[in-house]
This record gives sequence, C-alpha cells and structure tokens, in this order.
Amino acid sequence: MALLNTGDGYGSLTKVCHWLVVVLFAFQFAAANVMLRLDDGGAFLGLSQDVYYNWHKSIGLVALLAAVVRLLARRSGQLPPWAPTLSAGERKFIHRAEQVLYAAMFVMPVSGFLYVMAGGYGVNLFGVVHLPNPIGIWPLLATAAKWTHIASAYALVAALAGHVGLVLWHTLVLRDGLLRRMLP
Repeated sequence: MALLNTGDGYGSLTKVCHWLVVVLFAFQFAAANVMLRLDDGGAFLGLSQDVYYNWHKSIGLVALLAAVVRLLARRSGQLPPWAPTLSAGERKFIHRAEQVLYAAMFVMPVSGFLYVMAGGYGVNLFGVVHLPNPIGIWPLLATAAKWTHIASAYALVAALAGHVGLVLWHTLVLRDGLLRRMLP
C-alpha cells in the first residue's frame, strides 16, 4: 500500500491520520462531557476535573498537529475516484460534510487554545510543560473563542453523524464495501 493517496485508493498515511483523528475526537468528546458535568473539585474514575480539562487541552493540541499532517497528506497525493456505489446526492453531501469536518479539525483546537489563553486558564501540556501565553488576558477574545468552540462542536457532531450514518448505511444495508476503502 502506498504512503500517499493514489488513483487506486487512500494511502496508509491518510488512513492512519483518519483513525487517529477519530480516536482523538472521541476522547475529546468524552473528556468534555465528563469535565463539564463535574462540580468544582469533583472527580470521575479517580481523576479530578482539572485533570480532565488539562488532558482535553493537551489532546486538542495533538489533534491540531494530526489535522495538519492529514491535510498535508491529502494535498500531497491525489484523491482516489468516488466509490461507484455513491449516488450524486451522496457525493455532494460527502463533499460538504468533509469541508465541515476539515474546518472543525482546525477551528476546534485553535478556538479552544484562544479561549484558554485569552481567558487566563493556560495550558499545562500533559501536566509537564506550562505553555507561555502569547495572547495575555483578553476577555472579549476569550468569550468569542469560547462560543466559536461550542458552535464548531455542534457543527462537528452534525457532520460526523451524517458521515457515520452514510457509512453505516452503505456497510450494513447496501453491503457494498464502502468502509473497506478506509481500512488498512
């Protein structure tokens, strides 16, 4: 299998980045739901709310790095042709959903970073390195970034639901092997 995408299929780098982003976003979704529901000083599975916030911020920066690698990999190779079993409407939907998903891969971590820095919360990368705050405390930017982060999360969930729904339809109902295109 080729490292980059070819006319014959997705490359191994695209597939690894795809599934890495899936795992990172799943973690982010779970961590966000836990940390936002805990009371101050509360804990879940033996971890404090602060630990969940810290890991959410740290993994968000890793997800941004993975998104950069994924976009570079996509731009370096050529996209394989559409799966022949996709209708014209499905192709149009996939194209738009991909645009939202790629935008979310960048907007979510950048807006989150801007929020925590401008809000004065900071980032303690994996509990080891305190990142410097290049922005300083800026309440208006923090508020705008926070709401951008929240709005982009809803857009991500909607696009992801459509993406997963379409793949499940083709995999479980039509049984046309669509999912195999992104498997190793």
